[in-house]
Amino acid sequence: MYKQLNKISVSAVIVTIISLSIPQVSIAAPKGFKTPSGNIFCELMEGEDVNTNTLRCEIASSLKPQPPQPYPGYCEFDWGRGLMLPGQSKPEILCISDTIADPNKSVLGYGQTWNYGGFKCVSQKTGLTCTNTIGIGFFLNREKWRVFGLSQP
Repeated sequence: MYKQLNKISVSAVIVTIISLSIPQVSIAAPKGFKTPSGNIFCELMEGEDVNTNTLRCEIASSLKPQPPQPYPGYCEFDWGRGLMLPGQSKPEILCISDTIADPNKSVLGYGQTWNYGGFKCVSQKTGLTCTNTIGIGFFLNREKWRVFGLSQP
C-alpha cells in the first residue's frame, strides 16, 4: 500500500513539473491580424477598458493620397503609414518610428470579421473597414482611405 501511494505521489509531482514547464497557450481571440495581401496589419492596444482601447492599423504601401501634416515638422518619423482608432473618438493618422507588422500575425481572410476589444474589422478584397463602439471608423486599401461616422458640424 505504501509503495502504491509513493508511486502516485511521484507521478503527481512529475505531472505538476511537466505542466508548469509547458508554456500556456491562450485560446482568446487574437489581439491582431493581417490582411491576406500582407499589406495591412492591425493590433489592439489595450487600455483600462473597452472605452480606452485603441486599434492601430498600418499599411505598408502608406495612405494614399498622403495626408498633409498639421504643420511643417509635425512628424519627424514615418507619417501616414496608417491609422489609430480610439475606442470613443475619431481616427488619427499615424506618425510612427516602430511597427506592428509581423508576418506571423493571423490572417483575417476576405469575407471574415474580427470583433475584439470594442472594435469590428471586416476584410474584403476591396479593402479593410474598421469601426469602434460608437460607429466611427475607417476604410483602407492600397489606392485610397477614408474616415466615416463623424457627425457633421
